[in-house]
Amino acid sequence: MEHWNEDQVREWALTLEGVDDKAADALFEQDITGPSLLLLETKDLMQIGVKLGPAKVIIHARDKNVNLKREQPENLGIKPRRTCQPYPFNKYHDTYRYVEGDILGLLESGASNFIDPCHEYKAFTNTTEETKMTKFTFEVIRFAAACMNSRTNGTIHFGIGDVPDFAHGQVLGVVVEEDREVYDKTLRTSINKCFEFKQKDVAQICIKPPRLVGVLNNNMTTSEKFVIEVDIVPDSSICQDNIYHTTDCSIKKKKSKTKTPRQFFVREGGSSRNLLAPTTNAKPMFEYNKFVSNVPQLKKLRMQSEEEHLREVKNHQQGLSLCQMVTGGTGSLDKSYYEHYIIVTNKSHPAQLDSLDFLVEVNPIAVLDFDPQSFINGLCERFEKKSPVTIHSPDKYTITESVFDITSWVFCNGKTGDEQPSEINHWMMDKGASVRNVISFLCRKDVLRNKTFLVVFLLWSRVNDKMDPLVETFCTFYQELKGTEQIICICDNENAFTSWKNLIDARCEVDISNRCIYELSFSEVNGTILSLLSKNRRSRRFLPGAGGSKVALEKKVERQLTTLDVLCVNQCEGGNEDQVTIEQTFYRGGEASWWNFYFSELPGSMPFIKRDKFDYIIESLIPGLCSSRKACVLFNLLHVPGCGDTTLAKLILWTLRKKFRCALLIDNDADPDTVAEHVVKLLKCGCTEPPLSVLLMIDNFEDMEKVFFLQQLIEKQCLKNNVQSRSPRVILLNCMRSENNPGPYDPPEDTVFIRNYLTENELKRFDQKHAEIDKTFTPAKIKMFYEFMLKNFCPEYTESVEQHSLKSFDMEQKHIQLIAEILLKIAHQIQGVEYLGARESERMDRNAEHGPLQAAVVVAKTPEEVLDGSVQEDPGDNDIWLASTHDRLTRHTSWAARWRRGNGEARDVSQTRAAGLRFYVPRGGRLPHLTTGPDGISPRLLRTCADQLAEVLSPIYNLSLSPEKVPVLSTVDLLQFAYRPNVSIEDAVTYLLERMGCTILWGNTGSAQLPFWDQERLEAREAEEE
Repeated sequence: MEHWNEDQVREWALTLEGVDDKAADALFEQDITGPSLLLLETKDLMQIGVKLGPAKVIIHARDKNVNLKREQPENLGIKPRRTCQPYPFNKYHDTYRYVEGDILGLLESGASNFIDPCHEYKAFTNTTEETKMTKFTFEVIRFAAACMNSRTNGTIHFGIGDVPDFAHGQVLGVVVEEDREVYDKTLRTSINKCFEFKQKDVAQICIKPPRLVGVLNNNMTTSEKFVIEVDIVPDSSICQDNIYHTTDCSIKKKKSKTKTPRQFFVREGGSSRNLLAPTTNAKPMFEYNKFVSNVPQLKKLRMQSEEEHLREVKNHQQGLSLCQMVTGGTGSLDKSYYEHYIIVTNKSHPAQLDSLDFLVEVNPIAVLDFDPQSFINGLCERFEKKSPVTIHSPDKYTITESVFDITSWVFCNGKTGDEQPSEINHWMMDKGASVRNVISFLCRKDVLRNKTFLVVFLLWSRVNDKMDPLVETFCTFYQELKGTEQIICICDNENAFTSWKNLIDARCEVDISNRCIYELSFSEVNGTILSLLSKNRRSRRFLPGAGGSKVALEKKVERQLTTLDVLCVNQCEGGNEDQVTIEQTFYRGGEASWWNFYFSELPGSMPFIKRDKFDYIIESLIPGLCSSRKACVLFNLLHVPGCGDTTLAKLILWTLRKKFRCALLIDNDADPDTVAEHVVKLLKCGCTEPPLSVLLMIDNFEDMEKVFFLQQLIEKQCLKNNVQSRSPRVILLNCMRSENNPGPYDPPEDTVFIRNYLTENELKRFDQKHAEIDKTFTPAKIKMFYEFMLKNFCPEYTESVEQHSLKSFDMEQKHIQLIAEILLKIAHQIQGVEYLGARESERMDRNAEHGPLQAAVVVAKTPEEVLDGSVQEDPGDNDIWLASTHDRLTRHTSWAARWRRGNGEARDVSQTRAAGLRFYVPRGGRLPHLTTGPDGISPRLLRTCADQLAEVLSPIYNLSLSPEKVPVLSTVDLLQFAYRPNVSIEDAVTYLLERMGCTILWGNTGSAQLPFWDQERLEAREAEEE
């Protein structure tokens, strides 16, 4: 308090309950500073215009503050020592923690380059339970408004001391006993209260949630203290040219009769200054107006800095280096050069304990653990659940016959409950000698043969002190092993590596850069080492990571990605699918699966056939897209139906599965927001900083607007998850049908068109594959598909294949009689087909005495054509005919077919094609034994095939009911009795009886059938069944 200036005295007074703005302004106008405040009495305050009530409150609060300071032990008994770095800016999942008494190596500062955060420290010690939250929100709002107006990033720290009471930047910590969420809830309430209404939403975005960073004791044990930090990120796209005024920020502020004055804070040096504070200057608004006029320039500078500081994806090969180091160059743990492993580790963070499966797999013979709490809530406790260990202290370490069977866990800095841990400065004297003896024993040639074991330093926590026990341990191993060839060091960030490297260099005068892994997260380290075991490659799935590393895709995570089919690095490895069956299915025209690509890469197999556009997409288009600054980019793969676009797209994903995190969108009708969430979750799986982009394939979207909408949602989700980079984080591969051939001109740069003919190079590759197929498979069974491709989609060849196939049909068999049902299903899946089924009746002739049974698929342009009966007799060669003028055909029946989505919602009828089903017999033809209906179809056939036909015909009948209209056909409700007004049931019955009589009298048949359909009873029965 004795160092406060006029502004600080006024701000302090405003936080007091019972002191209004008038009293605080009176103190400011009289230039009351901290020293003068300590000398004031109640009568002095009343003389300057402060009423008795507020004066008593001010004096009482001052005395309470002074007494609290006197009762507090000097510096809280904490001796300042080594320097440390602040927690990573705008991050929440880093494992970094402070150590009590350390000194933050950054000064309180103002705006520098707008991106590097400015810092402000608050000891947060002279507070009570009643004033703690008021103080917290007051300081945060004040600091945040200053950063937002100055357009600079910033972090305010609570629990970090400042002069004169403490060393500048000294880590003190704050005990957080209540619900931790109360800090964020109270802060959000204060933001809505203190910022102007039109700026509230922007402030809520720029002011990040409070972050509680753990504080360790001097002996590296956990404490109940935290440093509370709030980051401010005034992004230029959010703040624009706006300025941000605030009002009094105290939560329990008593309302005054006068209007609360506005405040306008800016960063000025290491503090925040209010440009609208009362002043005695002749031009009180000069500085304010000057600053406001300069805001557009600040915005421009901020935008330039953001462009320069976007995170660039680093290209490194540390994943491959880790494989070589751990295995001794063999690349596999199954036949590793090293027989044994020794692990040296320090204090771990709870979040890191999910990445220790690799420790169990390498089965270390000894672990030198410097975390005294490891057995309670650390690495030892988690490891013991998966593998047995024997606990040792270094001074009592003994080797038994089972030393190579069970891991020896040596607590090198005490063990909670058994031995008191030592502080860093005292460890050398207390425990250093016994640990050196353990290391010397393990390095003896009669214990572990020379060059047959590897020492791995796992630096879970950052090492900053030259007296740290791990530095001494490294030096001992370095001396015993006479070099660093059998030592590797693993940490998860460059700052930790730099600190460790400098300490080792200063102590041992050796550069360990080529023996360190620091650009991989521990999730990537874990996945990479696990993938070195063949049993894991068969039983687990791995995603690609940075630098050739891998990340284990846990089953729980994969099951949460319900909208995506994730393609892993080790896809299909360890499977036992039948290669012949899968390849035959594909060569007969089935959809390509990942197994087809996997089999093509096996030794002795011919590579998968690639279209000419493949190399262009892989080598030019995708690398060009990666230079974009957008978070999500798109390229289109347009094609005419049946040109192999889906196969080409899948081949692209398969080829790039080690460079991108590849996935296929399963359901086009899935919620776009959910899809975007799943894509970003896949992007960040196993790492806080996404190392690789996601390549997402979407197929058969009907509308480009839907594709663009999904792209926008993914970009928003990336922004929400703070995923920023100089290159795209998500690439969308959009396969879409296009009936329009773009012609000779080049399509846009982000579009590739797959045409319906093969180039000369493609034909050569198909010829080679065709020769391989003839050698491997029975040609008659599977070569049709390739013949079709080789003929360049020729319709004449299609017709000749069909004639050849139909010759072998035995029409006596029931499955041949059901050909109509099968063709209808095919028609549901293929749109725009020019030819299906039999074009002439003689193609399906059956030389039986009862005459042929014929069936074919009919397609119209829209369902309305069928329902209205407006289909022409001869629509032309480009469409499949509905009615035939052939003199042998006398009857036909058609139904409109309706597509349905996966969720049961029907599409708009006007946007679909309709499929019809026709049975016909030649004039006078008759099926044996039973009388046929008007369609010439045997009732026995209908009854036998009822189960198969019901599945197809039910939605067709429902379609006719939905528009309240049935097809205008010669045999079914020609006069629309069911829906026409002023037509009764009697009219329908009369008409039907007349038709039945005519059929019996003049149709050469002795009987007729009239089915009745009770719709109400049918619906009631369906309801009961449900």
